[in-house]
Amino acid sequence: MFWDCVESAFTDKAMEHHLVQQQGPPQGWWYVRPVPHGLHQDLGRRCIRRFLAVERSAAQLRGAEVHEEVQRLLQLSSGSLQLRGREVRLVAGDCARHWQSHALAAGATPVLPDEADLVELLINGFRSRGLVLEEAQFLEAREAFLAQCEQPTGSPPPPGRRATTVAGWMARRQQQRSLSASTRSACQRELQRLLQFSAVSLPQAISEGAAWRWRNHVLSSVSLPTARRRLSLIEAVYRDACSSGLLQHNPFSGLPPLQLSPLPPKPLDQERLEELDRSRSADPIYWLVRLLGLRPVEAAALRPIDFARVEEHRVLWIRSWHLREVTHHCPASSVRCLPLPNALLDLWESCSGNSLEPLWSTAELVPTRLARRWGDQLRRRSGISATALRAERRRIWREAGADQVVLKHLLGGSFDQPDPVGARALELMAWMNTPPLALAPRMLHCPTEPTNLSVCAR
Repeated sequence: MFWDCVESAFTDKAMEHHLVQQQGPPQGWWYVRPVPHGLHQDLGRRCIRRFLAVERSAAQLRGAEVHEEVQRLLQLSSGSLQLRGREVRLVAGDCARHWQSHALAAGATPVLPDEADLVELLINGFRSRGLVLEEAQFLEAREAFLAQCEQPTGSPPPPGRRATTVAGWMARRQQQRSLSASTRSACQRELQRLLQFSAVSLPQAISEGAAWRWRNHVLSSVSLPTARRRLSLIEAVYRDACSSGLLQHNPFSGLPPLQLSPLPPKPLDQERLEELDRSRSADPIYWLVRLLGLRPVEAAALRPIDFARVEEHRVLWIRSWHLREVTHHCPASSVRCLPLPNALLDLWESCSGNSLEPLWSTAELVPTRLARRWGDQLRRRSGISATALRAERRRIWREAGADQVVLKHLLGGSFDQPDPVGARALELMAWMNTPPLALAPRMLHCPTEPTNLSVCAR
């Protein structure tokens, strides 16, 4: 980001150096740049002069595009850049449409030019866009020109010169809608990345195949949220370019949708986790989050009555912390029941009872505030957040064989609908290949047999 801003500022400063106000004709602001002495013969001129606009503000927007075109013209003439084949076909087709529009505007039927006129048309058309057509590329340009002339002519293009460079596209998009400096810089950066990856220099040269390869490259090289953000930027740029007439077809519009899924989470550093286990050996909230994947607010709101028994199994009832009623008064979507691993049996013995008061929070320190303080302290001292601990527990259970439905219940996902008869619990029991328990309507187990709960302590 820093170097992009430095490069943009350097380009604007270089453009301002060539911005000159002259009396004309026409009167206004001009882009005036002397040509290096070694390129006088190749370009056939000693100075490049292009009219920008009457007002300085409009000239600055137009000047960025002209500066990029002139810079590219000088680099192509010096041999440091090479014109690509797709650029040759694109510009030759544009020259043919421009030639047809002039013939239609004059009321004459377009007649194919002879070979000498065609050479002059193509050379001048490429040079007006800051490009140099070499002799080896003339045959490809001629075929593209003639192929465009064979197509039926439609309505004449709108008056004015179409933007062809990255800076021109950004200036046209800025005229269409008001963009912040950061958004404009991000769009320009993504467009330049796309052109560099596709080995082209003009934004119009991107085909559907290039758009497909770019999308696959972004999705495979960065995280899913970053890929979605970057692809949305470049798709918005080409959508606006198509609506403003810079393109006839948006290469990103015809791509089939992809079923995006996030990459599997990486396991946490086991050495750091072991060190954190030793330092937090006496913290009950930490172990509830670490071994059961509870949210900190759920662990902070536990009461002695929540530590109960179901069919000789020590279990933990998880209810919404703000619900103070007895279990059977709570909605099914707000209650779940988890078996305790062996590592938490001592905690169950010390906390179980009939009291309805929270174990660790008070009237002054409600569960939400206690959970926030505990989470902030954990993150500051260890560098590991409660969310990372829950993600690690999810990963362990997923590797143990839990499907999405089981994980949704174990980690606190809400039910689609209340389940008073326990049909969902029976399905879970069938998945675990164990007989249903007597109080199974709200009993949700870890992905293993009830007689072997060691998976919860892994």
